[in-house]
Amino acid sequence: MTVTVRTEPMPFVVRAARFVMTLQVAFGMMGLVFLGGAALSGFAPALLLLIAWEVAFLWAAGWLMGRFGGRRTWVPWAAVALELLEVVVSVVIDVADSGRLDLLGLLPQNAAGPLPVVVLLLLPPSWRWFSQRKRTDAPS
Repeated sequence: MTVTVRTEPMPFVVRAARFVMTLQVAFGMMGLVFLGGAALSGFAPALLLLIAWEVAFLWAAGWLMGRFGGRRTWVPWAAVALELLEVVVSVVIDVADSGRLDLLGLLPQNAAGPLPVVVLLLLPPSWRWFSQRKRTDAPS
């Protein structure tokens, strides 16, 4: 006998957040290629820290994207925390690199990817999606 599983389509806001995270991971992987080339051309310990952070972020973002279909309530919170951490780390790196603190100049470029994900995951359709568990209709 076959078990029937009723599924609802993922809301647009959750699909859009996952798409933006996919773009972040894709462009981040391209950035890793350039960072790897820079690391090979001249050794710099700070560059290795940047590469380590980027690898950790890409792995965590990819892992979280795979959890969007599971509808667990911790997934959007973890994604929002990761995206906000990405903004903070990129601002800290830019400030450490340039030596000056100009948040109004740094935030728009560093929040272009994470901010839409945060906003989309905090919208009500997203919370309804993640707060409902998958239902399985067992045969009678």
